[in-house]
Amino acid sequence: MMQSSLLGIISAVLSVFVAILVEGASLRSFFHLPAFLLIVGGTIGVTIASFKMMHIGNAIASLRSFLVPDKEIDLKVTFFKFWEKARKEGLLSLEEEAKRLADPFLQKGIQLIVDGSDPRTIEDILIEALEEQEKKELKTAKVFETAAGFSPTIGIIGTVLGLVSVLENLEGGTKALGQGIATAFIATFYGISFANLILLPISNQLKVRCRLASNRRHAILRGVLSLQSGENRRILAERIEPFIDSDD
Repeated sequence: MMQSSLLGIISAVLSVFVAILVEGASLRSFFHLPAFLLIVGGTIGVTIASFKMMHIGNAIASLRSFLVPDKEIDLKVTFFKFWEKARKEGLLSLEEEAKRLADPFLQKGIQLIVDGSDPRTIEDILIEALEEQEKKELKTAKVFETAAGFSPTIGIIGTVLGLVSVLENLEGGTKALGQGIATAFIATFYGISFANLILLPISNQLKVRCRLASNRRHAILRGVLSLQSGENRRILAERIEPFIDSDD
């Protein structure tokens, strides 16, 4: 997913630059520092004003993981390993295994088994944790989606400011007037480009990753319950496969 996202964003940005060159315009005329600072700074500012700092921090952290994704363990292999150990040594033997798990959701599930919780309690606790984590991840995607909504509007503000400046200096002649208007519209160009080429793709990809992570947690939930009930290896696989093999 990360590869497809980065490839898509890079392709989209390059397409814009190629279109500019084919049109015969100068790339230099599309680089305008004041407009860039207005779009970036303004979009960040109003986005921060729209969310709690905790949500902003989560969004920044998710962006880091978006560029360098965390490694995930193979759930089938892991659960088969747990199943084999529990069959030979009992469920209590999984306590040490749980402490070494990097996935906090899976660790919670195994620890609940070791603690001797009944299946209904385990299911309730894990479903609540699953739903809360999903809300948190969707909120992170919402941060980028909101920023994408603000960016074009900030661009229009920049364009209006540029046009006001142009109208105040009409004595410069036709050439200067044309250059001033072109420069003014650069802010709108930046705003629309940032929203549609960067922010919205990131938001959409985070939503996809959220659904995949939710499916993975459902697989863990079913695997934990199957492990606790002592079902055989084949049934264990049948419980988790629909979630980890899902295209969604």
